[in-house]
Amino acid sequence: MSARLPSLRRESCPACGEYPGVGVFCSECGVLMSHPESGDFAAPYLRRLAAELLDLLLFLLLPLWLFWMWQTSRDGQSPAKSLLDLYVIDEAGQPITPQRMWVRELVIKRLVLGLVGYAFTLLGPIINAGWILMNPDRQCIHDRAVGTLVVVRRDAPTRAETLPEPQAADFQMPPPAPSGPRLTPPIPAPAPTRAVGHNVEAAPPSTPTSPELEALELQRTHLSQTEYERRRRALVRQLEESS
Repeated sequence: MSARLPSLRRESCPACGEYPGVGVFCSECGVLMSHPESGDFAAPYLRRLAAELLDLLLFLLLPLWLFWMWQTSRDGQSPAKSLLDLYVIDEAGQPITPQRMWVRELVIKRLVLGLVGYAFTLLGPIINAGWILMNPDRQCIHDRAVGTLVVVRRDAPTRAETLPEPQAADFQMPPPAPSGPRLTPPIPAPAPTRAVGHNVEAAPPSTPTSPELEALELQRTHLSQTEYERRRRALVRQLEESS
């Protein structure tokens, strides 16, 4: 089983130039993002679902299905996919081997998901086929287990026009800084401090003086710090408004 594709995505599809979405196929044109020049496109939802149901009906004729499967597995096709012109490939975009095709169709899909699903509920194969409608890459449960994709093959798309890569000459660098000794900014002098009781606090910035402010300074020892600040700021505001 091949490793899952990395989660990192291109910003634009190389075939149509649009944002490709989050799946292995482009959400706009449906091309296989890992190999856009191969001509492999996502199988349409209804066509993919019809192939699963048709394969289920053909499997009821077991000898015919086995012979038909032996003939078509070398091309990455089951009997129904050969009728609907669909192909099974690896998640990395590579052809699938006949042995892996048999494991996918007979062991995983028919024995594990089919017989075990019928043993517990009749909805097992229906849930397996209905998984196509809930998966952006049109994968069934057995596709997720084996690591395969179902594609329809068309002519290889032409690559979308891409902008030229920027060259170093396209960027203008800023001029170099002037040479010479580096000047250090002056260090501001610390604010003067004043001792109040056992605490040392920074002196308030210089403010205009007035007789009211001088009188307030004389009453400071009899006022709390909050009341003193409230009165001082009110006097300073009045002094600034009058000036």
